Amino acid sequence: MSDSALLQSKKLGSMPIGKLIFVMSGPAILSMLVQALYNIVDSIFIGAYDAVNGVLALSYALPMQLLVNAFAIGIAVGAGSLISRLLGEGRRQDASLTAQTGILLSLITSVVFAAIGYFVSEAFVRAYTLGEMASAQADMHVVYEMSYKYLSICTCCSFGMMIEIMLNRILQSMGNMIVPMISQLVGAVTNIILDPIFISVIGLGSIGAAIATVTGQIVAMFIPVIVIISRLGKWDIDIFFTRGFKLKKSILIGILRVGLPTIVMNSIGSVMYMVANLILNSFSDAAVWSFGVYFKLQSFAFMPVFGLNQGCIPIMGYNYGAGNRKRFDKTFRMAMMIAATYMFAVMALFHAIPGLLLKLFSVGDNALRISVGSEALRLCSICFLPAAFGVIMIAMFNAVGHGIKAMLISLLRQIGILLPLGYVLAKYTPMGLTGFWTAFPIAEALSVLIFIPVAISTINKIFKQKSLGSNSAEYLRSTPSPTKLRH
Repeated sequence: MSDSALLQSKKLGSMPIGKLIFVMSGPAILSMLVQALYNIVDSIFIGAYDAVNGVLALSYALPMQLLVNAFAIGIAVGAGSLISRLLGEGRRQDASLTAQTGILLSLITSVVFAAIGYFVSEAFVRAYTLGEMASAQADMHVVYEMSYKYLSICTCCSFGMMIEIMLNRILQSMGNMIVPMISQLVGAVTNIILDPIFISVIGLGSIGAAIATVTGQIVAMFIPVIVIISRLGKWDIDIFFTRGFKLKKSILIGILRVGLPTIVMNSIGSVMYMVANLILNSFSDAAVWSFGVYFKLQSFAFMPVFGLNQGCIPIMGYNYGAGNRKRFDKTFRMAMMIAATYMFAVMALFHAIPGLLLKLFSVGDNALRISVGSEALRLCSICFLPAAFGVIMIAMFNAVGHGIKAMLISLLRQIGILLPLGYVLAKYTPMGLTGFWTAFPIAEALSVLIFIPVAISTINKIFKQKSLGSNSAEYLRSTPSPTKLRH
């Protein structure tokens, strides 16, 4: 292994925190913004192709897409978190085995979702697009056709996204943020170029949007593959399978310890979106359309904070593994300040120009949708400020292997508070639809207030342990000692 490769991860424990957060999070933020363009661009071009039915069709497909993303991100976060901690402890051989196991899990998951996409996607969309709706401008049979065709292609061909996310997260765990940024940028540009060609020029509609999306994901996957192969032997760890590879129970448990809660945490978003659509169906398709557009806009708005999350997990994970409390705390505090400042600015933007933002997805005269959507954007975006604190707390919990607590934040916010409160306010108070939008900031604020003392207590507790690497040792007792590491 070269000296430069060793310094790649050691910068996590030595570079000044402010500069390190910028170096680690900057490319991740750009990568996440680029990633968000996939759904945004699809929706904009579909909205131009079919102003009445297009965006609505993609809104109904979104819950299943969120579920696929949840598994891809969860497995990758589990592997990446463990790799960062093991590198902090100097256990590169174990980190190599973790990376290889993560890639195998991603391959298996993509096969499972291909089967789900082929056999289940049509029934899934049919279940809640062809039911009764209080007021429908759209042709729901057309929406159904567009939605399930788009979803089945995206799900059956999810392997590109699965492998891309895993490889990029592995590289990020070693401190390499540039390759993941380039990978997602190339994928997004590919999608943007192909969308108008397949959707409008060739006239494939939602099928064209799906083909453009999965093609972009596959192209993005090849970027880290090519880079890793061309520089094989120069990384901190061996990423691809070696002859002696075999599944090790302790490594698998280590990945799933953070990965499963992350999967559940992200799957909660899919469940929340699906149930929310069922509630909004009883009002109008304008309500469903507005929520779909808000969800895409807020996902794009949140991407810099999620990029900050990605950049800070390796920093906090490495310094936790190395036992450096001062650097850990400074990273946590600085990330909180950055996230809160940014989200306040975005909230102000959503309040100032909601109509302009909504018109990106609407062609022609859709006054009802713009009116309903403007109220949704203004009320829901109040949640952005408390959400900033929640995202950074989730990063801290994942960095130290407490994925269950990260999961519980999302579970409490979206299932425990948001859906019940939104349903009650919408159905049983004079607020109606306004009540549903109001539930978002209330749920976010309550969940953060509950978990702030939990976060403080967790940090204090883990750094009181006599052996700061004991959390990793619990599920890696059977692994070789550092003296037997591979180079």
